[in-house]
Parts: sequence; structure tokens; C-alpha cells
Amino acid sequence: MNNKLQNILNKFEESQVYFILKKLNLFISIILIILVLIHGIVGSTILLRVFYIDLKDISWLAFDLILIHTVFGIIFTILPILSRKNNEKLYLKENRLFWIRRISGLLMLVLLCFHFYLFGGMENGQYVLYEFNIISLIIQILLTITLFVHIISNIRPMLNSLGIINYKKKNKRIFLILLIFFILFTISAVFYYISWL
Repeated sequence: MNNKLQNILNKFEESQVYFILKKLNLFISIILIILVLIHGIVGSTILLRVFYIDLKDISWLAFDLILIHTVFGIIFTILPILSRKNNEKLYLKENRLFWIRRISGLLMLVLLCFHFYLFGGMENGQYVLYEFNIISLIIQILLTITLFVHIISNIRPMLNSLGIINYKKKNKRIFLILLIFFILFTISAVFYYISWL
């Protein structure tokens, strides 16, 4: 890459606009985590047949925010790679957390595409349930795992960005709370699968 373009990219990374984009992405990430947990809890109660609530509005809001978050993720992935000097290495091993976040995010997007059609869809103007088979269960469990990994791998930088210095204790608490939620999501998917047998 030529030095002129590299200087432009470096200046952009140090600019107020870049800082605002990072803060906006942080805000979107927090809202997304809340929406994912609401969607997961309500979805679990539906799968466990406790009660039914229409998730359409929450789902579409989350979907829109995921698209924006994905665009930011692409920007924050490509810029550091492009702005490095020609002789600089990527340091894949040292930056494994950076790549875990990106890979888990990419896997999550792919699995989300399947998730939209796992439970049912519109046929002749009516919502019809699809058979929830072993493939559906595997996709749902993989999505739950990648969501968990993606959120957990981003908690520390998120807490840092919020100005929380003593994040180690909070990190453990958040990990345990999220683990309980995601175990519930997995159990409800397994229960729903068993109900189709």
C-alpha cells in the first residue's frame, strides 16, 4: 500500500469521526445484547410452552442493529489491516481475541440466516411451524454457542470503553449470568426438539 493512502487511514483512525463511530458501535452492541437476551428469554418460554409473545418487532429491530453492527465490524477489521506498514506482520497469534471476535461474528451471521427459517414461515398468508429436526437443533445450539463466545470475547473491551477499570470481578459475574441464560436457551431448544419426536 502506498504511503499516502496509509497516512489517510492512520489519520482517520485518530480522528473524532472514528472515535464517534466506535462509541456508536458500543451503544449498538449494548442494545443488541439486551435485545438478544430478551429474544432468548421470551423465545425459550415459547419453546417450553410457558406462554406466547409476538417477537416480530424485537426481532426486526435486532436484525437492523445487527446489520449496522456488521458494517462497523467490517470497518474496524479492515482499517487496522490496511493501515499497517508493509513490513508489519498481522500477529495472528498475539491478536487471537481480535480474530475470535471477528470469526464468531461471521459464524453468527451465517447461522442467523438459518435461524430465521428454523421454526416456521408464511405459507398462503398464514404462519406455519416447520418440523424442528436434529439439524435444526444443531444449528440452534451452534448459534447459541457462537453468540455466547462473541458476547463474552467483547465484554472486556466493552467495560473498558464504559470506563469500568475494575472489570475482572464484573467480567466473572457477567460471564456467569450470561452462561445461565445461554444454558436456558440450549435446554429450551432441546426440549422443543424432543416435543417433535
